Amino acid sequence: MKNMFRSGIALACLMGASYAPAISIAQEAASDISAETEAERPLATTAYGAVRGRIDEGVNVFLGIPYGADTALTRFQPAQPPASWDGTLEATAYPDSIPQLGSNNALFRSWAPDPAPGMSENTLGLNVWTPGLDDRARPVMVWLHGGGFQNGNGSSAAYDGVNLANRGDVVVVTINHRLNAFGHLYLAGLTDDPAYANSGNVGSLDMVMALEWVRDNIAAFGGNPENVTIFGESGGGRKVSTLLAMPEAEGLFDRAIVQSGSHLRFREPEEATAHSRAFLDILGIPPDELERLNDLTGEEILEAVRIAGEDRVTDLYWSPVRDGNSLPYHPFQSPEEQPNADVPMLIGSNKDELSLWLMRPGSEPPPLSFATAEPLIGNYVSEDEFEYLVAGYQSIYPEYSDADILIAIASDARYSGNAVRQAKLRIASSDAPVWLYQFDWETPVANGIFGAPHALEIAFAFDNLENSRSMVGEPADAQTVADQVSEAWISFARHGDPNARGLPFWPSVSDDQTPAMRFDTVSEIDETYFEAEGEYLFAHD
Repeated sequence: MKNMFRSGIALACLMGASYAPAISIAQEAASDISAETEAERPLATTAYGAVRGRIDEGVNVFLGIPYGADTALTRFQPAQPPASWDGTLEATAYPDSIPQLGSNNALFRSWAPDPAPGMSENTLGLNVWTPGLDDRARPVMVWLHGGGFQNGNGSSAAYDGVNLANRGDVVVVTINHRLNAFGHLYLAGLTDDPAYANSGNVGSLDMVMALEWVRDNIAAFGGNPENVTIFGESGGGRKVSTLLAMPEAEGLFDRAIVQSGSHLRFREPEEATAHSRAFLDILGIPPDELERLNDLTGEEILEAVRIAGEDRVTDLYWSPVRDGNSLPYHPFQSPEEQPNADVPMLIGSNKDELSLWLMRPGSEPPPLSFATAEPLIGNYVSEDEFEYLVAGYQSIYPEYSDADILIAIASDARYSGNAVRQAKLRIASSDAPVWLYQFDWETPVANGIFGAPHALEIAFAFDNLENSRSMVGEPADAQTVADQVSEAWISFARHGDPNARGLPFWPSVSDDQTPAMRFDTVSEIDETYFEAEGEYLFAHD
């Protein structure tokens, strides 16, 4: 059964940006800090210059700190460090997002940042929330945003770090990096020019550069560079999975949380080269004239990304490449010790991931058929396998409706099954501990038709229910769950173990057992997690 994660469907409303020039270093202070005096506003010094932020509910907030130079100057090549600056950079506005396509979904409405950041290739910026600019050496939590490898940014209101920083006395960092063609157009199969040897993975190398910035600068923000957790959901979980497989990321992080994004296989060079040829055809550029790529505007490249996304014939998608350089092997397949083998992991998924795309308010439930599921899981399950799974899941869940069975199979095939696979592969190749979870709490939004959909748990991990009302409903009704999830994430970041107050004892995964924490109003340990489903889902592995 296929289990390769594609860049897939972008999370809606993570972008909300319009194409605009890059933010200048001499930004004006935002209106909400106009009443603060210079002495009241936090000031920190980085390796490139001083930055001045603002205070939000007692937390020091720095937005849009450059960690790399404008990537328009090194298009499809590894980025350069940012230029140093004189004076003080006003770090009070989110950095630009890479040019990308957007979409709309009412569930994500409250996530939109206000004001929305612009879009440009000058996108290598990060945001820091810290309780204090002192020597407390707090745990650092670096968030990698969702949206596949296609869309998104670190600016969503759901990712605001104030509550997490206050709750756990941790430093929270979110980042922007290159995506879609800007981050993953693989040209090494078309040219011997060493400048493009890593072109298929420059978006991932951007993340490595951001983590190097954290290593070198986070102590000035009250963080401990020797206790860094990377965590992310959906595409962000895939990015965490990717960094775990990157030798260049060795030593840059100490714990890893994969939320609904267990990436098990990268694109092969042959496949990525075919994608690149198809993309160049859209641009009208022959493979032997790659220098013409530098003459294009960002808008022209983005338009080609749009056309490629609408073309179902070439099946062109964006994700990292096993290029033999920055990604020499697929995860867990290195013939020697696996990269980042000593990093503890927390891995999980949501109960009803695919309801986000299968259910529509006011519409009839989707029919239980492979034709319904194929656009979402056709790369993981064949039609014959689907019929086998239907019979199996109906025996496991005799009380489920046809729509429930469809959502369960699709969600497990694309997400939960790969979370279990990743956990088992990890403990087979490393002595570092692994914990599993499943998020079961069901949102009441839209009369509860979504159950526990994709991305629901993000607001709970960040303790940001107020910023996610469009997805969770009334925050007070869900706060006990947010207390449990955020405490577990904080404990894992601090100690490398998610056992935390308010939760039953949470055992790690072993060779023969996959216990999982099932997060709900009253969370419980499932000692036989995914055993029944796995008998059917893993039968063709």
